[in-house]
Amino acid sequence: MKKRSPFAAVATLALLCAGGCGHFDLTPEGDPNRVLTGSVDFDVATTLPDDSIVVVRVVDPTGLTETAPAKVLGSPTAEESKAALPPKVLGEQVIHGPVQAPIPFRLEYKAGDEQLGRGLNIEVRISSGGRVHYFNVNSFAITLNNVNDPHAVIVNRVN
Repeated sequence: MKKRSPFAAVATLALLCAGGCGHFDLTPEGDPNRVLTGSVDFDVATTLPDDSIVVVRVVDPTGLTETAPAKVLGSPTAEESKAALPPKVLGEQVIHGPVQAPIPFRLEYKAGDEQLGRGLNIEVRISSGGRVHYFNVNSFAITLNNVNDPHAVIVNRVN
């Protein structure tokens, strides 16, 4: 029976450990079922008509889904397809008849950590009489850092 050297055992162990080195992300994926809370406010004091409707949406501005579209013969490349896609609505709340601001909202949506890493947007529209009267000009983003925070969205009057 051959006697093995302790150096060979240590070297073999080091090779096994080093050979498997790579980045393993052991952080668990967050629950994709999310809830957005916050309020909608105006830049000036105003009272809304009784027939006002507030629509609050969480959108993925890239228009991407979790899986890339399949490439079909004669179709544009995946990058060309992504450029033409509209924002994907991930969740929406419609509030009927708010009178004064701030208008609280709470909406449920589904978004994975990958989407939150890219950033999602909050869109708000206030309409009455079939016309949009207020919307948010500035982008309000939801990211992994603020996903659980309440968001205050300020809307501006349409000219």
